[in-house]
Amino acid sequence: MLKNDATFTVRRGLSDSSCYPFESVNYPGRFLRHAGGRIRLAVDEGSALFTADATFCVRPGLGGTGVSLEPINQPGSFVRHVESQVSIAAGAGNGGNRPHTLSADSVGNLAAPWAP
Repeated sequence: MLKNDATFTVRRGLSDSSCYPFESVNYPGRFLRHAGGRIRLAVDEGSALFTADATFCVRPGLGGTGVSLEPINQPGSFVRHVESQVSIAAGAGNGGNRPHTLSADSVGNLAAPWAP
């Protein structure tokens, strides 16, 4: 069950074909979406705001390796993890938006899925 919860299907962009939404394997029709600075699973309700909030562009990793994900409608912000939470931030503040850890907190690697 946990591996299914952590596995997403990468789709063609909802609002830009060169970027990507991430659909839950365990909850089809639910996508990673940013809202209020946090990343959550949400049902596609068909709005233009949803399609923008759920579309992420792959960028070279801010830390020099891997990749970073930039929300299409928040240029300069990146998906990052801080204190077991996933959010978006530009690295221009404190708390979850700390600039000194942005490059390490916002880099990942695309890998084979944990679940089919």
